[in-house]
Amino acid sequence: MDVFITLVSLGATGYKKLLKERTVIAGFDQKLIEEISKMYPGRASATPSMDVFITLVSLGATGYKKLLKERKTMYTYLHEQLTQCAGKHGETVLKTPHNPISIAMSLNTIQPEEATRLGSMLFTRFVSGTRVIAQGEIKELHGHTFHGFGAHSECYPGNYLTAAAAIGMTKDDVDLFIKRLDKVLETCTKRKSKDENAQNNSLDVGTKNEEQALLSAKDGQPSSNVDQDIQPT
Repeated sequence: MDVFITLVSLGATGYKKLLKERTVIAGFDQKLIEEISKMYPGRASATPSMDVFITLVSLGATGYKKLLKERKTMYTYLHEQLTQCAGKHGETVLKTPHNPISIAMSLNTIQPEEATRLGSMLFTRFVSGTRVIAQGEIKELHGHTFHGFGAHSECYPGNYLTAAAAIGMTKDDVDLFIKRLDKVLETCTKRKSKDENAQNNSLDVGTKNEEQALLSAKDGQPSSNVDQDIQPT
């Protein structure tokens, strides 16, 4: 609402004037300029701001408040559907009573590297609003090391993803998101089961080889899986 009031008070002329006022950073130390560049988000395009301005002016205060009311309804619906999806896959929706926009769901049944892959899979399926936080991620920015980068705590005990009930979201959007999330979680679960089965099979083969080697040694003959230079006594 503050943005709306500010843009209306500025008008198109005042807003365009602000757009012309650009900041240029120059210096003789290339390393310093590079460090400053890393700190800058790089969102220099005026197109998003202009889109917001045009949208808010066309909506007016009444239309904007209507969207805010609809967003609250969609938040409730998103929370219900996400809770059902989480329960189906052995996950839980985190309790965040002081956040009326975003909802977090645990990803404790998959490994951190698999959680990162899950985020990529959602993105390739045109789900760009979610954030997947992998446990133990470490990043270094401007000489500072951040443990648990992206999470709300350095020692958060697991992986999780967040989804927001944004303004303009519809029931169909929520249903489509849950459908795609459900399929991606199923894919990750199947991959995990496949990896575990392969590991168990490998252990079974190793155990059988050891048993065969012991039986061959008792019979006085070397096994093909035992070093041929070592003869039983």
